[in-house]
Amino acid sequence: MVKRKRPASTTEADSHREEIARSLTPASASSRQQQGTLEYPGRSESPSCQESERSPQQPAAVPSLVNVLPSITRKVTACVACRKNKVKLRCQEIPLLNLISKPTDKINVEHLRTDVQNLHQTIDYICQHLDIQRPRPLLISGNEQRAAGESIRLDGECDAGPTEGCEVSPPESPTAVQAPIDTFLDIAKHGTPNSAKIPPGVTRANGRADLISKGIITLETAEQLLRRYYSRLDHFLYGICGENRDLDHLRKDSPTLLTAICTVSALHDPHDQETYEACNREFRSQVARSLFEKRDVEYLRALCIASFWLADASRILSSDGIRRAADMRLHRSFDSLLGAHPPEYSSPSSSSPIVAADRIRLWYLLFVCDQHLSILHNRDSLLRNDKDIAVSWEAYLHRVEATESDVRILSQVSLLLIMGQVRDVLGSDKEMQLPSALTHQISNYSRQLDRWFTRFSALFVTNAHIGEFPRRGLELHYQFGRLYLGQQVFKGLRGNPIPMHFLSAAHMAHEATVTIFEMILNDPHMSENLVGMPHYFHVMIAFAGHLLLEICHNHHVQLNIDLPGDLHLINAVLGVFRNIACITYHPLRRMAPGLNRKLSETVTMLGLGSLSENSHTGNTLSTTVQHAGITGGPGPSTQTLGSMNNIFPLGSSEAPVDDFLFTDMGEFTFPDLVSNFMP
Repeated sequence: MVKRKRPASTTEADSHREEIARSLTPASASSRQQQGTLEYPGRSESPSCQESERSPQQPAAVPSLVNVLPSITRKVTACVACRKNKVKLRCQEIPLLNLISKPTDKINVEHLRTDVQNLHQTIDYICQHLDIQRPRPLLISGNEQRAAGESIRLDGECDAGPTEGCEVSPPESPTAVQAPIDTFLDIAKHGTPNSAKIPPGVTRANGRADLISKGIITLETAEQLLRRYYSRLDHFLYGICGENRDLDHLRKDSPTLLTAICTVSALHDPHDQETYEACNREFRSQVARSLFEKRDVEYLRALCIASFWLADASRILSSDGIRRAADMRLHRSFDSLLGAHPPEYSSPSSSSPIVAADRIRLWYLLFVCDQHLSILHNRDSLLRNDKDIAVSWEAYLHRVEATESDVRILSQVSLLLIMGQVRDVLGSDKEMQLPSALTHQISNYSRQLDRWFTRFSALFVTNAHIGEFPRRGLELHYQFGRLYLGQQVFKGLRGNPIPMHFLSAAHMAHEATVTIFEMILNDPHMSENLVGMPHYFHVMIAFAGHLLLEICHNHHVQLNIDLPGDLHLINAVLGVFRNIACITYHPLRRMAPGLNRKLSETVTMLGLGSLSENSHTGNTLSTTVQHAGITGGPGPSTQTLGSMNNIFPLGSSEAPVDDFLFTDMGEFTFPDLVSNFMP
């Protein structure tokens, strides 16, 4: 008796089609190829055909036979859905299925396209906000050519517009003596394709987005940063920005100056480190993009401001500023203002006395910053000390229009000229001992420093914004000068006794270091402005502490110094540093752990089991010592350091902050003094 075949139900047919669809996926196809079985997608056998190939003994309800497909000898080019509807293949590639067969599916794909585009726009905004490479354009945008053009402009943003090239010397300077390069540039500019299209001196800064339009900071944050800078910080730098400029003016005329001001202002906000990081990242990006571009005086002002406060980029910014100042012939404004040149030789940019005075002050600030860096890094200065504008500073000071800020700037110029002579004569980059013949030179420089301090002390007045800090800063710079001069006699000693003819200079260096730390500890005008002063102050304070500890370790007997008092003094100042609120990137936060480590090592090497809290440096010191301490290793007596174990412990699990070895500080090693401030 022949069994009648049961027709397949609709549910079984749909299940069978779903099984075939799953078999068409790339993963299932590859697995079947590994097993030696080749299956062709798109072949759909009817249930009756499958039933005819079964063994008569095999029940029809066995599930395993449903997944077995017969061998097919012909190639199928249509998917199941297309073959079912008897239409041509609508799929783009095999074995991809043509699943878009209903209007609802097309709507879902459009929604998916919109979602992907929204995600891409969000990622693009995040990349732009973080100033990192933006993602590639979407291929589904339908305008690949436009997207590719935008990508190219983003990658080479600084090259937008015609290429100007890099001018070695500006030929349009009317007051400069003609140089050989001027003749070449005058001849070559006629052969430049874009020479007739771009007027000389025109930059591409206009139209460039600023940190507000990019969404890096909000408008309210920018206004707050500007208020902080103009009301306080700008007066530490002798009012370099002059009158208060509103936000719209800065955004339109000098986006880089706006970014520099916001970066410096954010550095002094102890509660918003993220704003500083974002502004600093944008400022570096703007400077990097402008390397081969011509810029104006406002851009130079931005470099100058950043050079005084951003310690880890100061040398790079200062060098670029000096190069641009030379191209702008800033120093020529000095001759123009004082009437050294006839009016017809004056530069149009400095024909106004107000403009000329501003350009001169800007040059003096670049000179001060360059001299500071030459002292901190033991290198030659980039600007020559014998320039007329430098050595003739008194002529500028004696003008009727000279202001309080001019007096402060020129006091620095005068002091740094003396310290520059010390560097050139005594050779700060040499580690050999000084010959005894230089004793008279050291005495001469010491007298010059005394006369300098006496002269300018009578000229300084109280500042309306930072109070008595200019006077205190003058005294602090005086002590820095004595410190820089006196530390020269310790070169090459390597722990040996100080030569007798240099004992007075050694005492001068020790007195300077003690005075510096006593000013920080006892003078509120000094301690209150530790966050605000340029980074030169912090580096010299750190060096003063390092030198004082070296003297305590190697020469306290010969110099007959108060060893416990000096150690307690440094420890108390470290307590002051600890209580000052500042962000991670501020120099105070980065130098205190290193000084603490040096103090701990010195106490251990001296074999001091404990330090008495009864200091000889005054009641203020004794009170501060009770709240500050250090952690040190065991000395020969294997006793602990008593109460000196609360501040910056060496065993702290807190990761050290880049310490005081800034990425741009180079070899911060004064002769014979390894100034490693790492904790």
